[in-house]
Amino acid sequence: MYPELQADLILFNGRIITVDRKNSVTKAVAVRDGRILKVGTDAQVKRTAGTCTRAIDLDGKAVVPGLIDSHMHPGGSWGAYLVRGVACGPDFTRVDEMLNAVKKKVAETPPGSWVLGYSMDNVKMGRYPTLKELDEASPENPLYIQRRDGHNGVANSLALQIAGITRETPDPPHGKIEHDEKGEPTGLLRETAKDLVYHELPPYTEDEFYRGLQIVFEECLRWGLTSIHASMVSPAEFRAMQRLKREGRLGVRTAVHISGRDQGMVEGAIALGLQTPFGDEWLKITAAEWVFDTSTSGRTAAYYKPYVGEPENTGILLYDQEDITNRVKATHKAGIRVGLDGVGDRGIDRALDAIEAALKEAPRKDHRHRIEHCCAVTPPIQRRLKDLGAIDASATGFIHDLGDAYLKNRGRAEMKYMWPHRSLIDQGIHAPGHSDASICSPNPWLGIYSMVTRKTSGGKVLYAKEGIKPIEAIQAYTIDGAYAAWEENIKGSVEPGKLADLCVLDRDPLKVPREELKDVETLITIVGGKIAYDKLH
Repeated sequence: MYPELQADLILFNGRIITVDRKNSVTKAVAVRDGRILKVGTDAQVKRTAGTCTRAIDLDGKAVVPGLIDSHMHPGGSWGAYLVRGVACGPDFTRVDEMLNAVKKKVAETPPGSWVLGYSMDNVKMGRYPTLKELDEASPENPLYIQRRDGHNGVANSLALQIAGITRETPDPPHGKIEHDEKGEPTGLLRETAKDLVYHELPPYTEDEFYRGLQIVFEECLRWGLTSIHASMVSPAEFRAMQRLKREGRLGVRTAVHISGRDQGMVEGAIALGLQTPFGDEWLKITAAEWVFDTSTSGRTAAYYKPYVGEPENTGILLYDQEDITNRVKATHKAGIRVGLDGVGDRGIDRALDAIEAALKEAPRKDHRHRIEHCCAVTPPIQRRLKDLGAIDASATGFIHDLGDAYLKNRGRAEMKYMWPHRSLIDQGIHAPGHSDASICSPNPWLGIYSMVTRKTSGGKVLYAKEGIKPIEAIQAYTIDGAYAAWEENIKGSVEPGKLADLCVLDRDPLKVPREELKDVETLITIVGGKIAYDKLH
């Protein structure tokens, strides 16, 4: 065989779950120059081997396409937090456990310097910490702890003082400062109210993103994630990503959603004439995103009906409707795809209103506008998604990690329409899955498990009839994720000519009992034909 026809790598004697149009399962795959060269029987693939080919005997192990997380925050609320902050959850079950972690961080922080906590879960702990407890934990340092949803947080008295928050401070637009029975701030700040404190922290630097992203990408590869869609990427984070790409350290293929929250970022892209998708196979801009709707587990997402136990609370939207509609119209007209966070049914409807107005003004086929998270998808919303051709970028990781909070906050009856993937698939609505990491675990198999079983981390079942088949859940993390970034022709399935992004698993997800799906582990992760993570050798 001529050297130019020889494979660089072959995997044989396995079960290659191709996720092609027929959902074929084959025995072997060959890779050449970062692309898939051949898929078929052992004999067919071994014919591509030469003297320099590396051959791996899978010994019956399963292989799936490289997994894709269609919405996460690798920099701002994950990587930078790992570098700067202290973990305050999400696994603490008591407030005093969390505060002990804070005290350790305070002890190594100079007096007067900010202390940042992240991943607090008040549902698991049973409550938020009191202002007194926060002051005792950090008496000489301003302290802010972000809830795991990123939409709410708690601050100590020093932090409130720096932010100028007193009993007389009015609620900011689209936010709420919680008060006690005497009218004093409790330290709990919801939505834009948290920004009064959060924006007093020193801004994250490019170097913090640079260091944090490398930690995050290593974690992604360990879970078999070869591609991610990075949400709300700021200028400093994007510079860090470009720096990593130049140095060959990007690690994971990254589709960027530029942040509508960072003043001038989307406007600058429009002025430049940028259109999406823009970039290459490693780093590309695929959307402009706005956090429009908020958090169900934090009781701020926008619903038509009030939260359980709070008859006056139907949630908060972070932009006035005219404002968000004008932003979407301008971005769509410029040729940039839009992602709008929609969580509650009211939030999703209002996001779709903006997209519908933009399409009416400037019709365009294959726009692939996205509703990010898209949790409460009622039948009328399902019809709107289909009619508008919008992508339901589904927060499937929420089912496992936040499902218990959803059940508590919205009630069992509404679980029928939370992440209804059986209905979405049956109607042909594109619904890729994601973790929203670090909000939820980046482990894609928790999302896949919960899409199939509809089970939460607490073992509760959220309307079993919307459960789907394992292969369909895998599709949500492969070919559907590829489609959501205009990449279905280059990734998302194991087919000749596509990028050689592959995962070798410790068990076959199509054969194991469904309860074992959450325990699937990645043994080898291959990106562009090169082994990026290897637990076996």
